[in-house]
Amino acid sequence: MPDITDGAVASASDFPPSVYAFDDTRISDIDSTSYITGSPVVFVYFTAPTSGKVLLTIGGGLQDSSTANRVHLAPVVREDGPGGSAVVSANVVTRGIGCPEQTTSFMYLSRTSLITGLTPGRTYYAHTAHKVSGGSSGDIASRDLTVVPVS
Repeated sequence: MPDITDGAVASASDFPPSVYAFDDTRISDIDSTSYITGSPVVFVYFTAPTSGKVLLTIGGGLQDSSTANRVHLAPVVREDGPGGSAVVSANVVTRGIGCPEQTTSFMYLSRTSLITGLTPGRTYYAHTAHKVSGGSSGDIASRDLTVVPVS
């Protein structure tokens, strides 16, 4: 669908509500080198606006508890729900955050990405996923996720 232009009549479906999720349950001694969701899962459901675009912000507090690892936190977006097809896969390079090796105090970061090409009116499910860069361990103090519809 085209962008909403100046003078166009806007409807409620053009801008569904923003959504936000946060959890500060500490996750210690992460040793997975593949993305995992963690417990509890930090997730939101959102409806794509008429534009098919949203701003997705991921944030968290990360530290390297082994002094030899990077900790990565990234968003995943799926169609319909947790079992749906992934439209955004976890990737620290393109949409995620990470702390450098030897960050022995929690480092709090966030990153905002523009997600495009969503089907207007469709429900999507977004959640956080994390991993470490090597075989040692890292910790997470908090995770958050925000989705804001844009024109």
